[in-house]
Amino acid sequence: MMLKVRNTTEKWVFVAVVSTISIIASVVLTAVTAPTGLREGALLPALVVPLCVALPTSLWTAGMLLNIHRLNRRLEYLVSHDQMTNLLNRSHFFRRFDVSGAGTIGAIMIADIDRFKSINDTYGHRAGDAVINRIAAILQRGVEPDGFFARFGGEEFVGYLPGKEIEHAQFRAEAIRAAVESQSIRVSGQDLSCTVSIGVQLYDGTCPLDQVLHAADEALYEAKTAGRNRVVRARPRF
Repeated sequence: MMLKVRNTTEKWVFVAVVSTISIIASVVLTAVTAPTGLREGALLPALVVPLCVALPTSLWTAGMLLNIHRLNRRLEYLVSHDQMTNLLNRSHFFRRFDVSGAGTIGAIMIADIDRFKSINDTYGHRAGDAVINRIAAILQRGVEPDGFFARFGGEEFVGYLPGKEIEHAQFRAEAIRAAVESQSIRVSGQDLSCTVSIGVQLYDGTCPLDQVLHAADEALYEAKTAGRNRVVRARPRF
């Protein structure tokens, strides 16, 4: 069985267990092999020696196991999250959806920052990064605690809201749109105002996810062509 130490409490439990086992094993071995048995002269070394050896050794081992666990958790996070926004990345969105969304009713949202290229060209990539980070935080807050958003690339984000009817999802999307519009993002002494367009589509638990994403993307395109800064619900097709 693989040894695991995942927190400080487990670390000290590991140390206590290893030290106790070492002492018991030493006492039993002394009782069996020592010519004098468990008399005072043999018992004291049987207790002291394993403490001197097992305690620092188990402390070091537990510390290493704890560090390995923390590094593994960090690697898992880096693999599954977008490094700029700390949202899920594209590939992990589908994995998360397969675990929590597949086969259940919910809603898909696709959000895109309006005129983002103009922000980058006018104010620079640093300003663009600040805008992406601020809007990513608003998107995630807008679907918490049950939903989640992922950054699919550039200024495009995809969210899933499980167990909600399309009307509720549209209401939440509108709240997100309004929250973004009301924000002022200060970069290099300048206040930037941004908006987002959002396409929303129902996921009924049976339709392939790629079809739902395509429908939500078409709704997003409709929101863009209609003037941006709006939420559009996809037209029923399935």
